[in-house]
Amino acid sequence: MLAKVIYPNRRRRQRLNGEFKISLPHQVKGRTKNISANGASFEVITDNIDAFSPGTIIPLEITTVNITHDSNVKKHCLRGKGLIICRDVIEETTGCGTKLDIAVQFKEKLSFWVPSNN
Repeated sequence: MLAKVIYPNRRRRQRLNGEFKISLPHQVKGRTKNISANGASFEVITDNIDAFSPGTIIPLEITTVNITHDSNVKKHCLRGKGLIICRDVIEETTGCGTKLDIAVQFKEKLSFWVPSNN
């Protein structure tokens, strides 16, 4: 279940808390923290923090997993580009890379598609 997050007068669109898989360039994968019609906030672990500098436009793909009324699992994907608005270092690790909190603004309408392996 998604919980509504209310930010009075700060955001143009309502954000929904939800963890969805997100795929980014260089095989970087992460999980969203919240998402709206205009953008998303997510966490990733990477060894190249310069690839996620504010002002950079990155391609991204968000995957949701939905369970239908007859208990079938279906994946839906959203694909587009996002402008990195901010980047915060959450934790610096030695083995895996650096854990980052990133916020993006979608630069175009996201395309929707259903993977063929559904």
